[in-house]
Amino acid sequence: MAAKKRSPQAKTAKSSQKVSEQNPLTWLYTNPQGSSDGFTFGVLRKTFRGRENSAHEFGWRKCHVGTHIDVSDRSVWSPNVEKVEVVLPAKADDLLRDPDVLLRQADEFVSPTEAGLLTYVTLPLGDMDRLHTAWERARSYAVSLASSRKVASVVVLHSPGAIGAPYPLHAHLCIVPKVLTGLGLAHGAYDQELLHDGGQDILRELWEDHLDKCP
Repeated sequence: MAAKKRSPQAKTAKSSQKVSEQNPLTWLYTNPQGSSDGFTFGVLRKTFRGRENSAHEFGWRKCHVGTHIDVSDRSVWSPNVEKVEVVLPAKADDLLRDPDVLLRQADEFVSPTEAGLLTYVTLPLGDMDRLHTAWERARSYAVSLASSRKVASVVVLHSPGAIGAPYPLHAHLCIVPKVLTGLGLAHGAYDQELLHDGGQDILRELWEDHLDKCP
């Protein structure tokens, strides 16, 4: 078994931070088990510390970064990050491969009795020295979640050095926490484990198992 790969800590949000419109990570409930290695777990709730949230707004902001971006207009989906892709379970409708469509449906079909909109993960990739191999590590993790838990993810690769930010390479997963079958999100049951504190340990263990299998 290969040794666990650890990376410098990527930018994370502390759950004690005040909500900031400039920092979408503060809209999340994050890291109930704590985090010290850059792996971040969070849940985007419909409301958090008085802020009304949406899956589409959060996902759009993770894909469109920089102070020059007009965050008030999300009518155009034109990401400026290194790479973005939706990873779907096998039986999902191909139309959901569009992140704009997937995230809008995540909002449209959220249950009135469920507080969670998205499950969020940051994957530390600071030990990688090629963007394409870092991307494949993150994307293949999302593929494993699509296979084992039947959930769709928007995978986003960030290279902070490209804009002079002092953070290591990392990827984000915006996971729609519904079991996705041919019936679509409207009829999907929630993966409740991914919406509660225990989801952090589940997703971290899956990440560590994934790293053992990576070259």
